[in-house]
This record gives sequence, C-alpha cells and structure tokens, in this order.
Amino acid sequence: MRKRNIIILGLIFTLCFPGVIWAQKAKKAYELIQWNKPQPISQRIGGEKYVLPEGWKEATKGVTKIKVSNFGALEHDPATVQNAKRFEELTGIKVELLAWAEPPIVAKTISIFAAKSKAVDVLCYDHPTTYMQMVAGGWLHPVDAIWNDPGVWKLYAPPTKKGLTAPDGHIYGSIGQTKTMMLFYRPSIVSKPPATWVELQEIAKKVTTDKIWGFVYSAGGEMDIIYPLRDMIYSQGGRMVDLKKQRVMVNSPEGKNAWKMLADMVLVDKSAPTSVLEYSWMAASDMFAMGKAAMVMTHTVDANRFQDPKKAPAIQNDWAVAPPPKWDKTKPDAYHASYFDIDGYMINKYINDNQKAAAMLFLDFMRSYEASYRELIIEGNEAAVIAVYDHPDAKKVPALEGRKAAMSRAVLETFPPAGRALTDIIKEFFANVITKKMEAMEALEKCQKALDEYAVPE
Repeated sequence: MRKRNIIILGLIFTLCFPGVIWAQKAKKAYELIQWNKPQPISQRIGGEKYVLPEGWKEATKGVTKIKVSNFGALEHDPATVQNAKRFEELTGIKVELLAWAEPPIVAKTISIFAAKSKAVDVLCYDHPTTYMQMVAGGWLHPVDAIWNDPGVWKLYAPPTKKGLTAPDGHIYGSIGQTKTMMLFYRPSIVSKPPATWVELQEIAKKVTTDKIWGFVYSAGGEMDIIYPLRDMIYSQGGRMVDLKKQRVMVNSPEGKNAWKMLADMVLVDKSAPTSVLEYSWMAASDMFAMGKAAMVMTHTVDANRFQDPKKAPAIQNDWAVAPPPKWDKTKPDAYHASYFDIDGYMINKYINDNQKAAAMLFLDFMRSYEASYRELIIEGNEAAVIAVYDHPDAKKVPALEGRKAAMSRAVLETFPPAGRALTDIIKEFFANVITKKMEAMEALEKCQKALDEYAVPE
C-alpha cells in the first residue's frame, strides 16, 4: 500500500510540475561549468598558473578535439602554439590550430557561418574592424558566463569591458593577443622625443635630410591609414566611431587636424615621403629599422625586432621609445594614447553544446595570466593581463615600462559592421590628397559623405 502511494505521488508530481523535471534534463552542457568555482574567475585565471573551473569534465564529456582558426602561419605564433599544447595537457582536449592566410580570413569565416557549418569551433577575429560585423550576423555563441565576475575586468586594460560588450548587452568575444603603439625615435638625431604631435611635426621638418626622413607612417595597405589618423584623433580626446549611428567619423574637428597634419608632412613640410601610400605599418617600421627615418609610430612589439642586429642593423644602440604623443601642450597627459587592439576569439553557435563547453574553456584559458605570460615573454607580444609586466622574467623585455604604460592608456573602439570596407574608402580619399587630385579638406568632406552612406540614416 505504501509503495503504491509513493508511485501515485510521483505521478502527481510529474503531471503537476513537469517544468522542474524538464529543466533538469534540458540543462545544456556548457551550463554545467561553474566558472566562479573553486575560486572567483579573477583569481582562478589571474594567478601565475591557470585553474580549471568546476564542472568542466562533465560539460566537455566526449570532446577529444576543437578546431581553432589562426591569423597566418603558426611559425610566427609560438606562444599560441605553446598555449594550445598547455590547454591539451590540462584538459586532454587537443587543439587543432588552423593557419589561415590573413587576406581571405574574414570572408572565409563568414562563409562558415553562412553555411551553418560545424567545421570550426573557435574563430579568430580582429576586434576593431570585424567584431561588430560578426555580432550583427547573429552567428556567435554568447560567452557572458566566462566574464561573470566584476573583478575580472581589473586584470585588463581599462577599455576591455566596454569594447567586448555588444549593443545587446551580451559578450561574444574574448582575448587572444593584444597590441598598441609607441613612438620610436633615434637619439642620435632626435635628442629629446616630442611630447606632442605639434612638436613632432616641427622636429620632423628640422631633421629631414636627403638621406633620412623625419617621420614615416603607413597609408598603403588595408587599415594602414587608420593607424596614424586614429592615434592623432585620440591624442585630442576625440573618437572615430559614432556608436548610435554606427558611423565612422573623419571630419570632426580632431579628424580635420589629423588629416591636415598627415597631408602637410608629405606635401608642405616634405618630412615624410609620398611613398607612404605604398607602406603597410610593417613597411613603415622597416624604414625606421633600416635607418631611413628618424621617428615612427609603430607597434610596441617592434621593440623586439629593433634590438636584433640581424633585423635592424642600421639602428643598433641608437633607438629609444616614448609614449604616444598628445596633440599639443594644452591637452591632458591622459591623451598620450594610441589604439588598443584585440586579436580575439569567438565561438561558432552552430557547433554542438559539448563542443561549445570545450570552446568556452579554451577562451577562458587563453585570456589568463598564464597564457599572457607566454605572449609577452616567449613571443614578444603584449600581455593582455597587465600584471604580467611585473613578473621578474619581464625585465628582459625591451622597452618594458613604456609598453606597460602604453597598454594602460590605450583606446579601444569597435568599428561598424562594414569596418574594413570603410577603411578602404578613407585610404582612397587620402591617396587623392597625396597625389594632388584633391585638396585636403575637399577630399575629407567627400570621404565623410561616402562613409555616411554606410551608416544608420537620419
């Protein structure tokens, strides 16, 4: 009788409360991971050794491998390779890194999403130019859970949280590599580095000779004109992106100042060559390394290259670094800022739930102190986790303090969905100025009009 009553009560509970039982059965694999255990996320990933979250084994049951796309050849990314091996040691899950050529990487990524393919679990992306495009497509698995600790944001540069948060309030990306820029100069030519862009322009004019340019910058390849233009705008406290209208702005007061100075350096001062139209940021950096330029704004990681006698023989014992210039003396020191770039990771929403769990675990590890250590010490990239710069091993890193300061003040902006196409428009109109097909301000206004065609209408 008692047994029958228990059975009847069980049936009544099942009929009356089916949602409770269904909710327990329907819990997705990636929801089984307790990201804030055995420690809060900030402590778990912020120590020298990464600590796996509780529940990860059950969540990733059956997963033996994840596929992760990578920007370019793996021989150039030794830290990524070592971090992937370390992840496999920790979890038993193999990471197959897919070395994709950079030019078609965005189109290839979108093709995977458009096909709703499960071929790749984790995809790399360039944050400023493509994050919004991928978010807008609705192709990404949200990763809010791995960021669900207010203390975790303190590990990174100040703009990280705002940059990763999409318009819908969710987070769809995480950190792989980070970078920013500093001013490099030749002390034998420039005895005191300029603190402002106005000073830099004057010094560049004075030191230019028939053998050396005062300053070089990039305006030739994809995104290249954006580097100097953006940094000059930030140095005045301005920004390039109108988030409400999803519009790139170049004709702001700050943009006009920057556009004019870049053009004047070539056309009026003759302190920069017309061949800037052919330079990628790497080519501009090479000009400095070959001793053909007195100053260049380039990525902090180039300090590793400049100290190598084989890669930069012309400037050995004759190069130094300074913070990114602010615009002029009236601007606050906080405007000594360059851009902050994240080469990040995002998760394909079409893969299976246990694959999503493994992918989230990979993202969790790759943004950790341990992974950042390898990026800075082994490969010479910047450390996403700022505390890594204080590690004793970091003392060997060239220009350490300057790099740490540059990372702390860097500005992160997320371009609209058509980000890369918009930068090509800017490049085209700037080229019209340097080739004297248009006056500088005429070209700028026409450029802005073309950019507005891609924005939210009035």
